[in-house]
Amino acid sequence: MDRPKPFKTFLVWVSVLVCIPAWAPAQGPAPAIRVVSLSPFITETIYLLGAQDQLLADTSYCTVPPEAARKEKIGSVTRMNVEKIIILEPDLVISSPLSKEKQLKILRSQGIRIMEIRNPKTFDQMCVITLKIADALGKTPQAQTLVQQASDDVDRVREQVAGLSPRRVFIQIGLKPLHTVNKDLFINEYIIQANAVNIAENQPSGIYSREEVIKQDPDVILVATMGTSKKAAIFEKKRWMDFPSLTSAGNNEIHVLDPEVICHPTPASFASGLQRVAALIHPEIGTAEGSSN
Repeated sequence: MDRPKPFKTFLVWVSVLVCIPAWAPAQGPAPAIRVVSLSPFITETIYLLGAQDQLLADTSYCTVPPEAARKEKIGSVTRMNVEKIIILEPDLVISSPLSKEKQLKILRSQGIRIMEIRNPKTFDQMCVITLKIADALGKTPQAQTLVQQASDDVDRVREQVAGLSPRRVFIQIGLKPLHTVNKDLFINEYIIQANAVNIAENQPSGIYSREEVIKQDPDVILVATMGTSKKAAIFEKKRWMDFPSLTSAGNNEIHVLDPEVICHPTPASFASGLQRVAALIHPEIGTAEGSSN
């Protein structure tokens, strides 16, 4: 199984692209000090950079960290209050793929700068996004520190699993219908970096069938159902255990994983979550927190 190159090489060239040397003439707009975030993970990134005082407002879905919930709200992720944003007079709005282009066009017509951020699919993309947001906020040194620490943590996990046999994994994130992740979702990156194979990686969508899981017979099943209680996830694990033909059931390798561990696409959160996911897939490397067996 091909393995990604160490992240340190990536960090060197991305720093060259993102950072402006001290001796270079000033380029681009000044750091934004009045920012509106239109996505939870963008808001979380702003806090991780220590730029929360520059955050004017965010969405009703922005609740991490808890202080973000107390920020001014401009609507939901998919439906922003354009008039309210204009009244706030931000110097930067950071949008997501769920932001409506028609609404963004209105903001641009009012002279408001828009930074469009795409959902990351890989750890490298998470790092690039962090550096990009940091550059706009004048927080590049802080971002470099965060990214370097996260990359070191990811490299350590990769070294731990490098000599182990890749295992076939199914990760369940939804109940009705049964839902998993394919290669278009960043959660797939946890499986890749943990030296494992996602049995649903090439599926056109996340909808999957219990019959197909049984047919594919993965070595490990991770139950990380989002929007449900831990009790519901434990019940789902018991349902899987009722299929004796499953290798994972016979080997007691069906695990309940707190979805909060894997649902935040920032470098630091990914590094922390990877350690836990890797330990569930390869128990020989250590104990996984955030899981219930």
